[in-house]
Amino acid sequence: MAERPSAHRHTPKRVVVLCDNETVDQRCGCEWGLALAVDMAEHGLWLWDTGQTDLFLANARALGLDLSEACGLALSHGHYDHTGGLAALCSGATFRAPIHAHPACAQARFAEESGGRPRRSIGPPKPLPEFIPAAPLTELAPGLTLITDIPRQPGRFQAVQGFTLNPDGTGPDTVPDDAFLVLDSQQGAVVILGCCHSGLANSLCCLRERLGIDQVHSVLGGLHLFKAGPEAVEETAQAIEAFGVQQLIAGHCTGPDRLAMLKARLAGCEVLPLAAGQTWNF
Repeated sequence: MAERPSAHRHTPKRVVVLCDNETVDQRCGCEWGLALAVDMAEHGLWLWDTGQTDLFLANARALGLDLSEACGLALSHGHYDHTGGLAALCSGATFRAPIHAHPACAQARFAEESGGRPRRSIGPPKPLPEFIPAAPLTELAPGLTLITDIPRQPGRFQAVQGFTLNPDGTGPDTVPDDAFLVLDSQQGAVVILGCCHSGLANSLCCLRERLGIDQVHSVLGGLHLFKAGPEAVEETAQAIEAFGVQQLIAGHCTGPDRLAMLKARLAGCEVLPLAAGQTWNF
């Protein structure tokens, strides 16, 4: 396995699920959205996405997390179910930490509806708070890296069908702002996803090309497989096997039935559902 020289690898880390489609804690609500808190111990608390509403803030309070102490926020992409809580987070005087996102995160975007209905807006709130444009590779903190501008190889699955930049259906949206985090942990690399619109195979290959990592301990987040066919599920399973992933913790846009398919398919990988109220230690 390619190693990244780092003393901080040996410091325990944790990921707290602040928002997901499901919840396992009666103190926490759930909604279609994703928000996580990544506790880097001495390197502070980082936020990953904000869900669809201010629900993640209420859940954080219920779980005893003070998000005003966060060192920063990174956004996985500019869809409403990952950015909708931004206004609530930034409305008070408590959160003044930097926000990191791909430059395309702020653009308007739309999704097709069934039955010939008008396309609906799925973009971020307006105006989007001031943010730091993310480079293809950005170190947020020692042991926590943001990766975006993920190359898409022809023929590989990517979840971009039905997305456009205009309400009339013109201007296909390839979700170029799709991003993921890499967390160095005691067990090895942990890949933290938003919706993985680039596809997991493309994302993990980008990880190898950018950071030289070819072994991943855990993958956590959304895989956007809920509308995908069996070929995409199989490609995802093969990518998990190729990178020696030992633990898959997936929720939000993955789809419960697709997660069940992955669980049945992957003999050497622990497959678990993601839900609000969980804490994962690495």
